[in-house]
Amino acid sequence: MVDLISEGVGGRVVSFNDEFFAEAANLIKNTEPVGKPDEYTERGKWMDGWETRRRREAGNDWCVIALGIPGQVTSVTVDTSHFTGNFPEEFSLEGCGIGSDDRLDEAFWVELLPRTRLQGDTVARFDLKTSGRISYVRLNIFPDGGVARLRVEGRPIPGIDGVCPEFGLVDLASLVSGSEPTETSDAHYSPASNMLQPTEPRGMWDGWETKRRRGPGNDWVVIKLGMAGLVRETVVDTRYFKGNAPGWVTVSVSGDGAVWSEVLSRVPVEPDTINHLPLSDEAHARWVKLDIHPDGGVARFRLMGMPDRESASVKRLHYLNSLLGQSATGFFHTACQSTRWVSSMLASRPFDTVEQVLEASEVAFLELEVDDWLEAFAGHPRIGEMGDAMANREQAGSAGAESPELAALGDFNRRYEEKFGFTYIVYATGKDAREMLGIVEERIENTRDTEIKIAGREQQRITGTRLRRMLCIPEG
Repeated sequence: MVDLISEGVGGRVVSFNDEFFAEAANLIKNTEPVGKPDEYTERGKWMDGWETRRRREAGNDWCVIALGIPGQVTSVTVDTSHFTGNFPEEFSLEGCGIGSDDRLDEAFWVELLPRTRLQGDTVARFDLKTSGRISYVRLNIFPDGGVARLRVEGRPIPGIDGVCPEFGLVDLASLVSGSEPTETSDAHYSPASNMLQPTEPRGMWDGWETKRRRGPGNDWVVIKLGMAGLVRETVVDTRYFKGNAPGWVTVSVSGDGAVWSEVLSRVPVEPDTINHLPLSDEAHARWVKLDIHPDGGVARFRLMGMPDRESASVKRLHYLNSLLGQSATGFFHTACQSTRWVSSMLASRPFDTVEQVLEASEVAFLELEVDDWLEAFAGHPRIGEMGDAMANREQAGSAGAESPELAALGDFNRRYEEKFGFTYIVYATGKDAREMLGIVEERIENTRDTEIKIAGREQQRITGTRLRRMLCIPEG
């Protein structure tokens, strides 16, 4: 299981109702809590955790935390170390799976752990059985008090930018995609999993460091990749390792974890530097082995490449099937804004294959009536005008159009809407402004019934293409 919430993987406190005695940010520190029995601040006893004031009115205290790595939560640890007479009597934990913009006013929270008794100066672990993708948690304490650390572990479920090559090269070795070290020669000072964190390193302690090697050989780590793919570049980041960085590295890849091929052989690396090491030829990998010669420390290790289509699709299907209510609705709403179509797609989950998603989409369209089609059409910007990122990409062919062509499109948009009562819908991907002008010149002569049918077929094509993009299926 992967740490999903600590500051080391990018977790952060979003909001809280009180932190009078000790800051809420302490909850997600990477370090173990410490006790300083004789130390006080201007507000009271110094505590290594989150501590609220003594509550004198009804209610309870709470803290909302954004996970650094969204995913399926499988275990939670509530650590009250050093809190003896000031720990909460009970706690509960909720989660939600909305986006990463911190707009939580309308978030639908699900219960991860019900109201549960707590003991002081204790580390309590709880196993969960959840299936939803969680991106935020809310820790509720009853009625008040202090908690040293909150640990949330689980299975990462990456977003689209961590999976689809459309957004650039992907780090195939990242914890975010589910990569994990399976074997290592030595982890005397710090574990190899630190190298795979998605955040920037914060110090020498925040990497993988071995003890000094006094005999022959070298240190190494084997990593099982969360996604198989074609590797184009490795990044060996030795920041903060100045007198203890490796002298050289060797990188090998494997398809089964048994037979290895060297793709970089004993390449020198500089200390306290981000070493970019491109491959002369891209290589396919499901496993990777990093050898450091002879020993030392590496802050971050990145394996930049292009995920296999199958690996990317598996991740995206897992993402789609695990989305909670609001997020799942938003996913399908991006593809088509018909409420009935979205409801049908939600009812069809879970999907086993990408083909099932596309088939379900076509079946859902067969159930639509005229008002449903009009609702779907209303979700599109006019041709030639700016919309959301998806629509702008589809209309890229009109972006560089001359002013007369844009003016003509604007005129036809107006005439079309006056005649038919809805936005001109055309499959714009790959078409320039002149082509779309020619199409609307012909279609504006149709009857309304005929035009609704044509626009409906165009909507189906648009939706199919959007779903393929959202599921990382390459165009063509």
